[in-house]
Amino acid sequence: MKDEATCARDSNRSAAPGWSDADWTALRTTIIAYLVKRGQGYHLAEDIAQETCVRILRYCEGQPPASLYALAFRIALNCLVDAARKEKAPVAELDDAQPCEAPLQDSVVHGRDRIRHFQDALDAMPELRRSVFIKRRIEDKSHSQISAELGISVASVEKHVSRGLQDLRKVLTRSDDVPDLPK
Repeated sequence: MKDEATCARDSNRSAAPGWSDADWTALRTTIIAYLVKRGQGYHLAEDIAQETCVRILRYCEGQPPASLYALAFRIALNCLVDAARKEKAPVAELDDAQPCEAPLQDSVVHGRDRIRHFQDALDAMPELRRSVFIKRRIEDKSHSQISAELGISVASVEKHVSRGLQDLRKVLTRSDDVPDLPK
């Protein structure tokens, strides 16, 4: 599970661009206090606050909420109801032989951010470089095919592909701490 700072940072990116980490921390703390006052244990309240942050992230990808606090309280109550239902339901033993194949939610958010940065880097490239790069790396055409299509030399094609990769490395490395892309 993501910790409080990660939830705040991710929420700040996609849900409410004007919100700071402190605003998200305050929201999460308020949700926990609200649930504890309703008689829930602190650990359950933390879990529900965490789930609330994740659901806010998902909800805000499609539309901004009118009130983030109102949405957060509604989601927290829904999570509380879900938790109560799970307690009443018989619990089946988990089969360790078949682990869940779904990616973690923070990995999904991170992947979407990388795709957005990748697209921004492609859009920022000069038109010829972008065209050559897409034909080579995405459409998998050979240097000679690209050269013939665009009427430029093979050496120019190689140069544009190389510089396109450099542009992408700069943007993606700057956007997060990831190792360099394979060559």
